[in-house]
Formats: sequence, structure tokens, C-alpha cells
Amino acid sequence: MVQLGGEVVDSACGLELGSIDQTIEMPPEPVGRLLRNTRGEDHPFQLRLVNCTLTRPDPSRPGATLPDWEHMRVTFDGATDRGGLSFAVFGGSQGVALHIVDAAGEESVPGQRMSPTPLSEGDMTLNYRFYLVGNGLPLVVGAHTAAVRFKLEYF
Repeated sequence: MVQLGGEVVDSACGLELGSIDQTIEMPPEPVGRLLRNTRGEDHPFQLRLVNCTLTRPDPSRPGATLPDWEHMRVTFDGATDRGGLSFAVFGGSQGVALHIVDAAGEESVPGQRMSPTPLSEGDMTLNYRFYLVGNGLPLVVGAHTAAVRFKLEYF
């Protein structure tokens, strides 16, 4: 037996399946590099939007449309560190937090919407990178994990 579920949503784009739940393994970060550079190495990741359409049907009036979708905005959210400026990491390591930046260099603040991005028809790739930053506590070596959620808004 196969059981399927789904949802119809009012959205300008679909999200590529591989973008929905990503697990990214970070290579070990030497303490010396963190001390020397005050931050870790960049680790790129992407959100891939597929089948974007700017036309926005009006669900309350069949055949009618609302104003076209023009922009989208991403919000990353999760447990915070550094006074709410970065994402918390958990595990054996100490003294580091996770920071996310988009391709234009805009820093993601947990729970706050990033600047709008113009929408275009078809597929779009949103490029980001994350890296470790010090959080003011003494550095302790060890493994760590972080969980970051994202939300896409279209308008």
C-alpha cells in the first residue's frame, strides 16, 4: 500500500525536493583558523525554487487574477546565539555560533526577514553561505550540530 498526502498552497514557486531538508556536513574547523581569522571557512548552500510563475489567481473568483507576484523574501530561524545575531550550535564544542550570509553579503539575523529578491519566471537558485563565528565564550574543541529552518514569502 502507498499512502500519499499533499497540500494546495498559494505560492509563486515550488521548492526543489533537495532544498527542503538539507544536511550539510562541515569539515573540521581548526581552532587556529578561528583564532586567526575570527571566523571559520565559508560553506555554500542553495535553495532552488522551481516552476515559478508571476501570475497569481484569485481563489475567490474563478478566472480572475490578483496583482502578479513580484518579490520573495527568505527568513531563517532557529535557536540563537551572540545576542540573537547568529544561530546556536549544540554539542561538545563551545565558543562558536553559526552565521548565514546571502550572495550579496546580507547577513541573516535569526527570525528576521532578509531583503526582498525580485521573482522571475521559471527556476531560481538562491545562494547562501554559512560559517562559524566566535560567540565570546572560550573555544572548546568538539563536534557540534545546528538546526536552521527557513520560510519563503511571496508578494
